[in-house]
Amino acid sequence: MYTDTEGGNKMKTKLLVVSAVVTGLLLTACGGNDKKETTKSEDGAIATTQKIEISSPAPLSTLDTTQTMDKNTFTIVQHLFEGLYRFDDDSTPIPGLAEKVDISEDGLSYKFTLRDDIKWSDGEPITAQDFLYSWKKLVTPATIGPNAYLLDNVKNSKAIRNGEKAIDEIGLSAPSEKEFEVTLEQAQPSFLTVASIGWLAPQNQAYVEKQGKDYATDSEHLLYSGPFILTDWDASSDTWTLKKNPEYYDADKVKLEEVNVNTIKEENTGINLYQSNELDLTRISGQYVQQYSDDKGYVTHSDVANYYLDFNKKADTAPDNLHLRKAIAQAIDKDALTKSVLNDGSKPLNGLIPSGLYKNPETSEDFRKFSGDHSVYDVKKAQAEWEKAKADLGDKIKLSLLVSDDDNGKKISEYVQSQLQENLKGLEITINAQPKNNVLQTRKDKNYELSLSGWIAGSSDLDSYFNLYAGDSAYNYGSYKNADYDKLITNARTVNANTPDKQFDDYKEAEAILLDQDAAQVPLYQSASNYLINPKIKGISYHLYGDYFNLRTAYLEE
Repeated sequence: MYTDTEGGNKMKTKLLVVSAVVTGLLLTACGGNDKKETTKSEDGAIATTQKIEISSPAPLSTLDTTQTMDKNTFTIVQHLFEGLYRFDDDSTPIPGLAEKVDISEDGLSYKFTLRDDIKWSDGEPITAQDFLYSWKKLVTPATIGPNAYLLDNVKNSKAIRNGEKAIDEIGLSAPSEKEFEVTLEQAQPSFLTVASIGWLAPQNQAYVEKQGKDYATDSEHLLYSGPFILTDWDASSDTWTLKKNPEYYDADKVKLEEVNVNTIKEENTGINLYQSNELDLTRISGQYVQQYSDDKGYVTHSDVANYYLDFNKKADTAPDNLHLRKAIAQAIDKDALTKSVLNDGSKPLNGLIPSGLYKNPETSEDFRKFSGDHSVYDVKKAQAEWEKAKADLGDKIKLSLLVSDDDNGKKISEYVQSQLQENLKGLEITINAQPKNNVLQTRKDKNYELSLSGWIAGSSDLDSYFNLYAGDSAYNYGSYKNADYDKLITNARTVNANTPDKQFDDYKEAEAILLDQDAAQVPLYQSASNYLINPKIKGISYHLYGDYFNLRTAYLEE
C-alpha cells in the first residue's frame, strides 16, 4: 500500500503542486523545458472534410498496452490510449487524464488527481482503479509485460515481478475514484515522462475480464481513453482506421474525423501514392530522401535511437565466441553505411546510448560524449580477432543474419554482409528476411544467430537502453549475462540515481563492459525519420519519445 514518506527527523513532508509549467521545470534535466503545449496558427481555412490517408511500414503487433513493444505500434497506441500525462509539442509531460500531480519534496511520492470529465469510449467513467489495475497487471508474474521493468522504481515492484512479494505490497493505491498514488524507491526525475506513454495507460478491469481471451484481439474488443478510437482492425489486418473519440475530454481540440492507415512496406509504392494524391503521409529513406528533399511535403527529424547488430549468445554456438563477436564489432565501416547506403540524415553510432538522450544535470554534458567511442571500425584489429576466432571455430564460419523485409532491412543487411565477408575472409553471412512483426517474435523465441535490431527511446532514462542487456530483462533475447554489468546498472538507477556524476560513471563502466569487454552488441547508427506529408496537413507533433508522430492536434486545410 502507499505510505506518505517522512524524513529521518519525522518532519511532515511538504508537497509540491505541479502544474504543466512546473512539471516542465522539474524535467529540465531530462531534456524537457517549461513550455506549455503550443497553439499552432491556422494559416488557412480548415477543410470541411477532416479525413486523411497515411501509411504504416508494418502491421500492428498487439494493442494490449501492457504487452506492446514496438514503436510503430506505440505510435498508434499514443492516439488511442491516453494516460495520466501526455507530451506537448516539445516532448514535455503535461497533464493528460490527470488534472494535476502533487510530488513530495523528496521526490518519492506522487499523488495524481484525475479530471472530472474523463470517460472511456463507451461513456463509462475512467477512474483511479483503472490505473491501479493496469499497472498491477503489467508487473504481476502471471500477466507480466515486457515493459514491467519501467516500474522497478515503484516500491516493491521489482520484487513482485520476480515473484518475491505479493502484488498487494506494491507502492500503488487508489484512495478514491479520482486519486491515484505512487510511492517510489528512489527519486526519478523522468517518472512523468514514463507515465506519458501508453504502456502505463489505464484498463477497465471489468471490461478486460469480460472479454477474456478476446480482449485486444481486434478493434471491437477494446475500450479507448485517447483522442481516437480504432475500427476495422484485427491481428491479421494490413489496414485500419482511426476515428475521433467523441467521449475524449478534450475532443474539441481534435480536428481530424478519420485517419485511414494502410501498411506499405515498399517506399516506392508509398511515394507513388503520395504523388497521385492518394496518400497524405508516408515514410521515406535512403535515395528517396535526396530525391525528394526539395518537395514541399518533405519533413525530417533526428531520432533518439540505436540501430545495431545483436548476437544470440547461446552456449556452444559460433556467436558465443568472444573473438568472433569482437571481430564483427570492428569490421563494419559505419561512416560509409550512413553516408553511402542510408544517406538519410542518419549518423554513425559508437555506443549503446544515442546522442541527445540525457545530459548530466550538473555539467550539461551529454552521456554519449561523456562515455566516448566503443566498437570503432578498425579492420586490422578486427582481423586479429578473426584469426583467434578461427583458431577456436575453424577457418569457415557461416552465420544467419535476421532482418526485416522492408527497404531499409534489405539495404543494411546487404551492406553488413558485404563488409563482413570482405573484411573477415572465410565468414559467410546469409540473410534471413522476415516481416517486422515476425522478426520480433523470432528474436523473442531466440531463434536467430545475428539480428539487425533497433531501440528507440521510450523515455529519457538511460536505463531503458542498459536494461536491454540486464540478466533478467524480458528484452535480453541474446541471453547476455555479466554480473558486474548488472551490478553497475542497478547501482546507477538506485543508490546513485540522485548523484549524477556517480550515475554517469556507473553507466560508462557498464557500457565499456558491454561493448568493449564482451562485444555483446554492435552499435551501427543513430537514425533519422523522413516523411513526405501533404502540405495541407498542419498541427502534427513529433515527439522524442513514444511515437513517430502524433495527430491529436493535426488538421487539414482547404
